[in-house]
Amino acid sequence: MATILANAALTWAEVVKRAGFDDDAAVIGDLAQMNDFIDECPMFPTTHGLYNKQLQAKRLGKGGFSKAYGPTTDISSQTDEITEPVKLYEGDSNVDDRVFKGVPQGGAYPLRDGEDSLNLEGMVQDLTYLIIYNHEGDTPDGWKGLWRRRPTLSPAGTVPPVCWGLGGTGSDVTSMPIFEFGRRGFYLAYPANSGVPGLKNEDRGLNKIPVPVGSGSYWAWIRHYEFWAAIVLRDNRALQRLANIETAGASNIFDPTQFIKAKNWLPSVGRNAVAFCTRTLKAQVDNNAYGKVNVYMTVREVQNYGPITFIAGVPVRMMEALLDTETAIT
Repeated sequence: MATILANAALTWAEVVKRAGFDDDAAVIGDLAQMNDFIDECPMFPTTHGLYNKQLQAKRLGKGGFSKAYGPTTDISSQTDEITEPVKLYEGDSNVDDRVFKGVPQGGAYPLRDGEDSLNLEGMVQDLTYLIIYNHEGDTPDGWKGLWRRRPTLSPAGTVPPVCWGLGGTGSDVTSMPIFEFGRRGFYLAYPANSGVPGLKNEDRGLNKIPVPVGSGSYWAWIRHYEFWAAIVLRDNRALQRLANIETAGASNIFDPTQFIKAKNWLPSVGRNAVAFCTRTLKAQVDNNAYGKVNVYMTVREVQNYGPITFIAGVPVRMMEALLDTETAIT
């Protein structure tokens, strides 16, 4: 079983093992994941450098009937100011120059690029997981994860509801987020001065750096990775969570009726909306669609991707960072 690690060096033995393999996707193997969230979620520049500020209406003004020589109604509105800080997720890949000396002629560059591919895959997986599950109390320098913003079920009668329970219990349930992406809904924001949006890497060349343990220094090839982002929920309704979905059995599993209820609480009732789930839950959804269990569930062929299940017009895509082992919330 492969694992994702930080603070681990590329060793000479690992370099020799990889020599001759030019298919990075094959090397990643069963550690590769599908996290379509990165493809779908838009990124826009922040409003104020290292933080994003937006106003949300708290009270709307309204008028009243009047008559000639009668009083005119005074009206006003009120807003709340919401600030989201930009967080930096980064890491350096430092490879001792001596590690590559035993590599066959011309093999150093492909190996270095292969290491880049593997590191990027691991960072994308970890980033997506942290966007969902990070607890800012445990990691103050990190985001307030999405489930920290949806920690409990919306009580009956709450307007607007944002978290829906499907009846599952225990620690073997999962969730399905439904996003409405865009500037008026959900997006990630990056500081304009950080360069291009998204996860990027920079080859910083050969540098002399301190040894990891003890004293002294060595020459290392450094590749720097970084991701700047603030999580912006411009409209609180733009993230709906279907929680407590059982991943096995016949009861309290995925219910398209609850999905459609949640979809209709999105700001634009599902325009630009995308839902995400694990492989296990996607099997439930796809089985219902292919079996024509519900007329609201269809399968469409999307160019350069393949078949995708739609529920009431909303595509359901893969997000393996979501867990099948969440603990039920109340």
